[in-house]
Amino acid sequence: MKNSHKLDIYSKKQRWKQILLLSAVLIGVGSLWYTSGLVKHIQITERQKMEVWAEAVRIVTSADLDTELAFPFSVIENNTHIPVILTDAEGEIIFQRNLDSLKTENPKYLFRQLEHAREENDSLVIDLGSGEYQLLYYRDSFLLRQLIFFPYVQLGVIILFILVSYIAFSVSRTAEQNEVWTGMSKETAHQLGTPISSLIGWMELLKDSDLDPSMILDMQKDTSRLEKITDRFSKIGSRPLMKDSDLTSILKESLEYIKNRGPHNVEYLLDLPSKPIIISLNDTLFEWVIENLLKNATDAIEGAGRIILHAVDIEDSVIVDVEDTGKGIAKSRFRTIFKPGYTTKKRGWGLGLSLSKRIIESYHHGKIYVFSSSPNDSTIIRIILKKTKTQDRETNL
Repeated sequence: MKNSHKLDIYSKKQRWKQILLLSAVLIGVGSLWYTSGLVKHIQITERQKMEVWAEAVRIVTSADLDTELAFPFSVIENNTHIPVILTDAEGEIIFQRNLDSLKTENPKYLFRQLEHAREENDSLVIDLGSGEYQLLYYRDSFLLRQLIFFPYVQLGVIILFILVSYIAFSVSRTAEQNEVWTGMSKETAHQLGTPISSLIGWMELLKDSDLDPSMILDMQKDTSRLEKITDRFSKIGSRPLMKDSDLTSILKESLEYIKNRGPHNVEYLLDLPSKPIIISLNDTLFEWVIENLLKNATDAIEGAGRIILHAVDIEDSVIVDVEDTGKGIAKSRFRTIFKPGYTTKKRGWGLGLSLSKRIIESYHHGKIYVFSSSPNDSTIIRIILKKTKTQDRETNL
């Protein structure tokens, strides 16, 4: 039950991301829909105003001496925000209003505005009688044009804010994780250091006793192993040394160590080039990664199976593959398995692969990922390391 709960953590996290994304899309679509309706309403209102304005122009143009022109003139003068262009039947501009006063002397500007007006709205015909007429063209008001683009600007600002917030949150979370990793590792190394020192002291005393030497030798091996584990933890968060190392030797030793402690029904094989592969590494930490991958591969095999450790030396990089014939990994879990806390083991902490990813990518500047897998089929975890000529290079983990 606990195990399934651990597996559900990242599924729930993924679902929350999908829900938030869907909510953002719905908000965006709703905003566009509402603004579109508002724009259409304003366009209808402006069309009605232009019809009244055209009628006022008709009255003024066709007026005689007895015609009352106060109201038509007030209608014409009160239009202060809708750009209008009035042309004769031949298309010659005879009047304009609410255009850029600094450019109205330029014929090219006027005809360009006329083309825009023709594209935006249908013209209104002003019948002057006796077969004469004028054409009224108008553009959308500045307010209407701003309103058309407003939702896109609004969504852009919201998306930018969310993106910046997400990046800031991710950076902050990564920094916190770094602090946790460093603190946990140093504290673990410190806690292990004292009892291991005591064990080493007791080992020296046991050498002078009548105890079977072979038993003391086995105990020394285990103590040395504990010292190596403590050394690994102490290097997390510090500045461990990088130096040119023989990768093939590290792979052979790691496989031999796991093989001696693994089940007899699992076959461990090496597929290495005949020549040594020399690459800049921190031996202690990289060995930790390989052992962790081999242990996971061993745990994934139910019954008889096979684990193959491959290494290929190409021009500018080295590829290391850990292949097993275990129960496989679903494609949806390819990235999740490297998250802290993810595990399929009943008593697992889910830190091994996360730590391995940190060592390979943050420290060795390489890549580690699931190259191929499927449920109830073989799995290949791939590590890619770039070759460098720099020796004894130091960097932050």
